[in-house]
Amino acid sequence: MRRALLSPIAIGLSLLTLLTIAGCAKAGFWQYHRGVVRHEANSQVKANIALPVLTESEFNSIVNDSTALQKNQWRTVSVTGTFIPEHELLLRNRYVEGKYGFGVITLFKSNAGQSFWVDRGWIQAGKDAKTPPNVERTSTGQIEISARLRTNDLNNRVKGSFFALPSNGKTELQKWDSSQSVKTADFSLDLMQASNPLLTPQFPNPLPELTDGPHFAYALQWLLFAFLALFGRILIFREELRSNK
Repeated sequence: MRRALLSPIAIGLSLLTLLTIAGCAKAGFWQYHRGVVRHEANSQVKANIALPVLTESEFNSIVNDSTALQKNQWRTVSVTGTFIPEHELLLRNRYVEGKYGFGVITLFKSNAGQSFWVDRGWIQAGKDAKTPPNVERTSTGQIEISARLRTNDLNNRVKGSFFALPSNGKTELQKWDSSQSVKTADFSLDLMQASNPLLTPQFPNPLPELTDGPHFAYALQWLLFAFLALFGRILIFREELRSNK
């Protein structure tokens, strides 16, 4: 038995087993933590979409409070202001009912002086790659919008997407940087309804998938791998004992 436990090969196998178990346990707890975070986020989304609409005064009172913004994300807000049509971009790789299209994001300036991006929903792509999609132009007049509050940064919003044709049909990509003097807040809105019916999106940006995903299953899977590693080491130890008799 001493040889089965203390031989160089046995020690190496035992260390490898311990490292495997530790790695599987770490991966399992990581997946479990991700599942908990996602579950809490889903619960917050479900709760916030059922809350009453934030009035314009209530919305203006939290726009500079990151904690309050985070707490109210996905809640519907009402705000009045003006679209800035010259600051607009399209996001590719959006699909609705299996059809390829673009997301339209336009700069909006509220009457309180805040500038932020408004996701105006999905539009269908043109007939070919050279044909820009038909985007409903915004006016420069006052408009009241009802939209869902999004607190994640715009760069995270468009992660995995690419800037496409500007809505004026030009082929050059517009870059939103400091040279354009565009300064926006650290939140955005998903447009649901506008006082101008033409700007109410037919296909607004959908809610996130409200499922816990596979994280809890993956956590259990990693723990199972750890158990299999331990079980395998025990079997090898038993075989070594038999061979040494």
